[in-house]
Amino acid sequence: MFTLRRLSQRLYPKQIQHLKMSQVGELGSGAGKGGGGGGTIREAGGSFGKMEAAREEEFFYKQQKEQLKNLKTKTDTKAPETKKK
Repeated sequence: MFTLRRLSQRLYPKQIQHLKMSQVGELGSGAGKGGGGGGTIREAGGSFGKMEAAREEEFFYKQQKEQLKNLKTKTDTKAPETKKK
């Protein structure tokens, strides 16, 4: 359980979002420092670029939440088996 707690603290979405924003400026505002903008809509910037960036962030947030949920259920089911030994 402690490992899961540490893992969830490391993968906290606010921290990840902060790291991503510091590397490319404002999400959806156009091509970032690395040169790649992530497609024509995001390269153009504007409202559509920001909306697409928000959808992408939402997708990865939900995917990460599902992965953490699956990891938690796996660790919860393994705990009783180890106690029997």
